[in-house]
Amino acid sequence: MKALAQKNRKAVLLFLLLGIHFSLLAQDTTHLVIGIVRNSSNYNPISFAVISNQMLKTKVVADEDGRYVIPFRQGDLLKITAIGFDDGFYIVNDSSKIINDFPIQLKPRTYELKEFTIAPYKTVLQFKHALVQLDLPEEKAFAEIQLPQIKRHIPDENDENQGSVSLGGPITALYNTFSHKGKMMKKYRKVLANDTNNKQVQNRYNRNRIAKMLPMIPNEELDIFIEFCRFDFSFLLNSTDYELIAELQKKYEIYKKLKQL
Repeated sequence: MKALAQKNRKAVLLFLLLGIHFSLLAQDTTHLVIGIVRNSSNYNPISFAVISNQMLKTKVVADEDGRYVIPFRQGDLLKITAIGFDDGFYIVNDSSKIINDFPIQLKPRTYELKEFTIAPYKTVLQFKHALVQLDLPEEKAFAEIQLPQIKRHIPDENDENQGSVSLGGPITALYNTFSHKGKMMKKYRKVLANDTNNKQVQNRYNRNRIAKMLPMIPNEELDIFIEFCRFDFSFLLNSTDYELIAELQKKYEIYKKLKQL
């Protein structure tokens, strides 16, 4: 039985090789990536995962044992998708004609249930009836405005101050505020721009996203690896996803070597 299974696997692999033969000729490349798509949690093969070369626009489906063969050129980006797993991205930097056992791992996807609210009304009609019957306390339409007290000074015959009026409190505060409006708006726009950039970087470069890009890193090492990378803020803001994935893979190779020392 084992011998028969091995023969079947070889036959499937040969079939995959023959299936991409014509596309190889058309694209003038003989570079091949051969490997198995695996689950990053237990290292089990993932059946029927889809591997696509984003540059060559080619796509193959792994067999039941997770085996695949796909053409590539050095620097091509592979995207791997499978039901129940987060998408994986790998850049093939090797210049070899044939790459065997290329390490592709996908992280199991966690499905989060959306929040929902249980309403006490079974129908829209019941809700409308309850809304009409709702009795709310009356509120004043406008809050009382505290105007500054105007002090009128009635002068005597010998008084030098003839009819002065004193205004204080809120009016002075309003004047001081609007006199600095231009400067405040400039500061606000600058803070807003910085906040937008920070959010953009946080959305692109965070623990969950790195875990998807590099599923081979154990969860307990993710924080250490992120601290190890120390990417420049401008790079994280302006780089493309391809450039970010490439740099992450380079950093990870260095990280692995240093761990072994």
